[in-house]
Amino acid sequence: MHKAFFYITLFIGIIPLLILIIKRKAFTFKEPIVPFVWLTALATLYEFIGSIVLQVNTAYWFQLYSLLELIALYYFFYKLFSASHRKILLVSIGVLLLTYISSLFIWMEYSQLISNAVNATSITLFVFFFSFVWFKNLFEKAKIVNPWRDPTYCFVSGLAMYYSTTLFLFLLSSFFFVSESYFYDYWLVNIMATFILRTFLIMGVWNMKQA
Repeated sequence: MHKAFFYITLFIGIIPLLILIIKRKAFTFKEPIVPFVWLTALATLYEFIGSIVLQVNTAYWFQLYSLLELIALYYFFYKLFSASHRKILLVSIGVLLLTYISSLFIWMEYSQLISNAVNATSITLFVFFFSFVWFKNLFEKAKIVNPWRDPTYCFVSGLAMYYSTTLFLFLLSSFFFVSESYFYDYWLVNIMATFILRTFLIMGVWNMKQA
């Protein structure tokens, strides 16, 4: 059953992109979430073809994914806040890139856990900060009558929940991998967090207006 849940979680990563294609928004990059949706679909294909079918070493992919993830998330929040928080965004991209470059110096093909944790921490703090700002503005203005029908609300909520869950998994990843008795719990929590994020992505793109 858990394996079935894994495959369901994996393949629903394609659905947000399919919805964007149907809505003719897959290449409309004025929509902040589009790059992240493409990245999610790409990650799904790589996970299935590269990891499951071909069983290639994923060390290089995870390091590359961190960079692509950084860019996609920065683009999302930049489009939301460039008018009001430009200076903070400029500082943020500098910190994120410096952190990523630093992770390259501690990355090794067969021991990339520390590097992943470094990147995950900086990205999570970035997501936390701008998610907090977005929700703060939302509650102050109280403009959205039904937030679950608002695409941005779905996207920010999904990102905030996913990164709040997976941060601790990355920070404790070395412990989980050494202790085999906890590895299954690590795997299952990560799958559940991914399922929640992808569900929110589907809700968000579904609520986007037709092009």
